[in-house]
Amino acid sequence: MNRSEQDFKTARAAYKQLSPRQKAAHIWLYYKWPILLGLTALVILGSVIHRVLTRKEPVLYLAMVNAAVNSELEEAMTLGFLNDAGFDPERQELLIYRDLYLTEDMDVATHRSAYATRIKLMASVEQQQLDLILMSRQSYDILSAQGYLLPVEELLTEAPELREVLAPILTENAVTIEDNEIEYQLNEAEEHVVVTESVVNALRLDSLPLFAGQFEDPLYLGVVANTPRRSVCLDYLRYLLEAEAE
Repeated sequence: MNRSEQDFKTARAAYKQLSPRQKAAHIWLYYKWPILLGLTALVILGSVIHRVLTRKEPVLYLAMVNAAVNSELEEAMTLGFLNDAGFDPERQELLIYRDLYLTEDMDVATHRSAYATRIKLMASVEQQQLDLILMSRQSYDILSAQGYLLPVEELLTEAPELREVLAPILTENAVTIEDNEIEYQLNEAEEHVVVTESVVNALRLDSLPLFAGQFEDPLYLGVVANTPRRSVCLDYLRYLLEAEAE
């Protein structure tokens, strides 16, 4: 039934006679769901705007594989580099992939972690969202063999002045250039043949001032073969060479 104009006037007059508390109860009773939906929309919109305004642009991506550093060293490796290179830490970041693990010992306890790490690395490389890898010796051997790492000499074609200063910490490892494992497993080859070559493709960091005395085992840094940010990687290497421990 349609309400007459007089009914509206009567209802309006009655509403005006209500106390503030009664008016609030009246509004909540009749408009509860529109109010709740409106507030939910505002919260979601505010969250999206906050993420957009506070989102930082990665200038480099670094994976730590079978390696970890303390908070002070991580700050020096990230915030220290950003400040030194003239980036804005409020808007830019050196993004780290932590807690990655690789091993050739694929028992039940380690298989899931190693498999997840391989998938993470493959996806990051495919999306060109990985530039540098901090590695233990074990993970260095695995990643080198699989061709993840850029030969240092190829990187230094863009910065030949670094050859002499980097020479004491350059390391080489085996890279697989031929492996007929699949054919061998399918009985299409009489023997399993693996052909490798030795390539200088990483830097040993634990002798540098920033890292000295903090690690019992060797620590290596490699540049990912398909990185689109070679110039920033070179800037990062220069920073690590010059940085001092706090």
